[in-house]
Amino acid sequence: MVHSSNGEIERLQKLRTQLKNTIMVIEAEQETLEEEIRPIRQKVAILELKKSVRRRRDELAGLPIKKRETRR
Repeated sequence: MVHSSNGEIERLQKLRTQLKNTIMVIEAEQETLEEEIRPIRQKVAILELKKSVRRRRDELAGLPIKKRETRR
């Protein structure tokens, strides 16, 4: 009975080591992906800002027309 218990402990220790290694690999992959995504997120943020600037310029461009129309 002691023999099978030792075998079970060894098996569990090996499994624990494998799982820790798997977690390390996954965390490394996640870090790599986050590094790759960072520039993409920045590009998207820049595109959104450009879109906002265009929209606001269009709104501003329309203001003189509205001002002239209200004077009539």
